[in-house]
Amino acid sequence: MILPRVLAKPFADVREMEAAITASGLDWTLVRATRLVNSGATGRYRVRPDNPPRGGWKISRSDVAQFMATELSEGSWIHGLPALAH
Repeated sequence: MILPRVLAKPFADVREMEAAITASGLDWTLVRATRLVNSGATGRYRVRPDNPPRGGWKISRSDVAQFMATELSEGSWIHGLPALAH
């Protein structure tokens, strides 16, 4: 009951940002990471469109960076919203 009120403004800002990017006419990819942690890259993470994989609560910053670097060269998520988790 309290959490939705606390997070209402940040989530509204995110929705507004996403709407501006998706309407831009540019190629874009919006990576949605679960809780970021400071552990090393594992190379083992799961990706789903739009929502985090079931049971995925965290991911290392290193794995997110690896995913983003790979996406820059492959372009398999252009105009997509990949959600990442371990």
